[in-house]
Amino acid sequence: MGERGQASHSNNDERAAAHARLFCPMLMRTVLRWLAWLGVPLCHRGDVAGQIWLIAWQSWPSFDPKRGRPERWLNSIAVHVASHYHRCAQRRKEELVDRIDVLDPAPDAAAVMESDEIRAGTIDAVNELDPDLRFVLVAHDLDGIPMAQVADDAGLPLSTLYRRRTKAIGALRDIIALRGTMADGSPPDDDRFHLG
Repeated sequence: MGERGQASHSNNDERAAAHARLFCPMLMRTVLRWLAWLGVPLCHRGDVAGQIWLIAWQSWPSFDPKRGRPERWLNSIAVHVASHYHRCAQRRKEELVDRIDVLDPAPDAAAVMESDEIRAGTIDAVNELDPDLRFVLVAHDLDGIPMAQVADDAGLPLSTLYRRRTKAIGALRDIIALRGTMADGSPPDDDRFHLG
């Protein structure tokens, strides 16, 4: 065997040894560690490592063991692929869900007008109440004053105020029901509202 044959045989042995060192499970874990150091997120490391191994396999025929260790060669591929990943990640825009149209939480004009009408109608109905009934309803239910304090301020027993409040709520329901039937144009159901 000539000098040239020995060099070729030696080179093939070195490539075989490099191949054995390079494509082993331990080095696969090392590539994942390199990617962690290079800032590739865990969720993308497997894909990026796959690209590294694919490039290494495709460019293996051009690998020359005389130029350096196989781990160093693989590391340079990893650095290149990670760099490419980061450049693309800056331009990448992922949408994980379809765009969601958020409804405007503010009520529309019709809802505001209806709410204002209801409020004005309720205030008018409260104003139609007997003054004693109106006093307890406004003080407790609208102004939020505790019943005990309303009783102390009015100089009345608490039980009297609770009875007046119950009467006020009933009378308020009747007034609102009467207004509703008058607005509909239908006659009231209750005999109390019949005239004559």
